[in-house]
Amino acid sequence: MSSVLVAVLVTALTVPLPAPASEWNQPGYGPGATYYNPNENRLTASTAGSLTRRWEVPTHGAPVCELGREPLVAGGNVYTSDPGGVGAYDPATGSRRWHAGLPGRGVTRMALADGKLITLTYACEGQNSFLTAFNGRTGGRLWDVPLGVPAQDMVVDRGMAVVDTRPDFALTTTAYRLANGGRAWRLTGTRGDGLLSAGGRVLLRTEGQGSRAVAIATGATLWQTGEDWYAVGSAPAGDRFYVGGKSGGLSAVNAATGAVIWRSTNTAPSVTTDGRYVWFPRYRSIICLDARNGGKLWSVHLPDAAGQPVRAGNLLYSPSGFASPLSIVDAATGKPVKGGGMPSDQNYPPTVAGGRLFLTDGGRLRAYY
Repeated sequence: MSSVLVAVLVTALTVPLPAPASEWNQPGYGPGATYYNPNENRLTASTAGSLTRRWEVPTHGAPVCELGREPLVAGGNVYTSDPGGVGAYDPATGSRRWHAGLPGRGVTRMALADGKLITLTYACEGQNSFLTAFNGRTGGRLWDVPLGVPAQDMVVDRGMAVVDTRPDFALTTTAYRLANGGRAWRLTGTRGDGLLSAGGRVLLRTEGQGSRAVAIATGATLWQTGEDWYAVGSAPAGDRFYVGGKSGGLSAVNAATGAVIWRSTNTAPSVTTDGRYVWFPRYRSIICLDARNGGKLWSVHLPDAAGQPVRAGNLLYSPSGFASPLSIVDAATGKPVKGGGMPSDQNYPPTVAGGRLFLTDGGRLRAYY
């Protein structure tokens, strides 16, 4: 082997790969709803104190049925609901790059995958919902599927968009292919309260029969339990569900087998986790547990009712009440850091990606950096 070829191979092996982009592709960061962005390294304790509001845009129009949704960040764009539909915006300036109209519809969920923006929307009149895919770069509509019934939740993973119908209709969980919107599988009598995917597994409740985990790609049952579990989060590695149930309390469960790892008496409507710690809102506080055993480590008191916290850049961002100050603390210790104070909303978790903080109250989206 020539010395030149050896040098080329050595160079290829030693040049570090570029760091993954700091993005936010679904509500909760990704399909696992961890609310943890592991790739954020620009917004840290040393920079959070200089956060300044740079721009804001409306997230819905005049019709009463339109509601604002939390934004997504990927591919150099911010995606959000906006008056009359959805749009892509410049994250630095707030300038709109494209708009896709959804007349007579409100937006329930959005997700980004395979270069597509997937939306779950509902009809302002009637009982129909729609699953629609747009080209994430141009906004061009790729396909549109009427679901025929109201749908309340969606998760996107492994080439599938899985949706749930509302509990006052026949319970079904249905998967559609991202490639063309075609139906891949359907399960009746099931619902995914807290619909999310832990390593390609979805936890579903079966009326009167406990719960089961199914493969998101096929709908095949992987394991079953008599426990009435519903997912409130999952680990970043996709190896565990965090679950609640009728008996109350929070439990960590092996996502591959259903075996209980630990149980806690704490009741958590949803969790945030980085694999080492677990945080959740409780009344007017954020509580931190040790992910290894569920033991309580600390809590932080907020000025009003606590919303879903977000972990990014070694910081924990916690919204509170309506227009109450956003809390920013050290994620490991709960100690306050310089920054925060901007108006937040307990119903809308912040989005932290690309060195920017995005906050919405359902009416307007504000960008800080």
